[in-house]
Amino acid sequence: MTGRRLAPLLVALTAFAVAVARPPSDPDMFWHLASGRWMVDHRDILRLDQFSSTIDGQPYSVGEWLGEVVLYGAYAIGGWGGIVVLRGSLVAVAAFFLTRASLASGASPRVALPIVVLALLLSTIVWTDRPHLFTLAFFPLLLDLLLRVRAGATRWLAAVPPLLLVWTDLHGGYALGLALVALFAVDALVRRDRARAFVVTAAAAAVVTLLDPGSLGIGAAVAHAAAPPRFIVEELPPDVLTPAGLLFAAFVLGTIAVSMRAGGTALDALLLIPLLWLALSARRDMPYFAMAAVPYLARELPRALPAARRAGPRSGPRRGVLAGAVVGVAAMVLVSIVSLPAAVDENAYPSGALAALRAGSGVLLNEYDWGGYLIWRAPERPVFIDGRLLPYLPRVFADWNAAVRLAPRWRDVLERYRVTTVLLKPDRPLVGALREDGWRESGSGADWVLLTRP
Repeated sequence: MTGRRLAPLLVALTAFAVAVARPPSDPDMFWHLASGRWMVDHRDILRLDQFSSTIDGQPYSVGEWLGEVVLYGAYAIGGWGGIVVLRGSLVAVAAFFLTRASLASGASPRVALPIVVLALLLSTIVWTDRPHLFTLAFFPLLLDLLLRVRAGATRWLAAVPPLLLVWTDLHGGYALGLALVALFAVDALVRRDRARAFVVTAAAAAVVTLLDPGSLGIGAAVAHAAAPPRFIVEELPPDVLTPAGLLFAAFVLGTIAVSMRAGGTALDALLLIPLLWLALSARRDMPYFAMAAVPYLARELPRALPAARRAGPRSGPRRGVLAGAVVGVAAMVLVSIVSLPAAVDENAYPSGALAALRAGSGVLLNEYDWGGYLIWRAPERPVFIDGRLLPYLPRVFADWNAAVRLAPRWRDVLERYRVTTVLLKPDRPLVGALREDGWRESGSGADWVLLTRP
């Protein structure tokens, strides 16, 4: 097998080894796991809140029911190691198809692979243990599939609607997939090349996403993308003072520079301009612009830069070098599997307060980032708020924010919700005010304090 054929597999295995190196720690992972557990136990889709004291019994949907079931299934089978393996597998899928897409136009691996690696480095900002990982995997998969269809493999268009149907139930990012298919359909109309096949496929893909009432509606998905909540870090615009923001800026500037020297096709503009707008609106969408730019940069960089044309022959590396790469990657994967993280990192959470919470009663007002952890580890005490966010907007989140920041109506919030217990970070203004009011400290740690109404 040639180096060109082996490259996607080797990059995927390397990405897997890197992705499984750290223990699970995302705060949203816990409520996703709890939701998956509830659905497995009850054999039903979770449509009503079961975990809070503030929106208990109210209908809601975050459109990720199948993703949550798969996430919990990985945990049920392999514990925290199962979560890590699932993360690594989805990252490997993304790496495999991104590499294939970069080489599809005949680009030299010596030019394409460094660009792929940079895009994967940028994507590490979404290597978090929650259903978003499915969008990370499915986006480059669909991009590679559509590029191959455009190059002549029309039969693969039949795979698009089933892919979107599954993606719809895994994560709300399926809206990206629908947009991708629609943009390729527009390109086909412009080129007058298999336009009917692309348009019919795009219409079928849109229809199948409406089949499951447990998914996130396309209107909600688009609205969230168009107006992301700016008080969430990952929803803020890119910051070039961060490593990820700087790398994203490099992709943007590199793409602009290459386009000025080498030009491009209508499809390149159709893909990259909307994805750039999306990436500029929220940090978590930066990797998708970079992924879409990879095939373009791999194809056009040699035309734009003479040095890239001299990067070497298009043929693969010598057999000895290739064999060494295979052995090295295999060793990395073996070491990563042997040393899988066996436990979740709870240092960022109030694990020392769990016993007191389980033994107590009454309405708990908790730190926002700890809500999911408490749902998973202390289900006996419903939370005030957690990372699901959407069902808490606007009223509950506004009330929580007013209380913890000591807004003028903070006492009214505590009385209206009949709060008896508060679990917050020690530097919250509310903590000091409650201590002055005589609330009793039931426990504390370096980063948390538990207060009980007198």
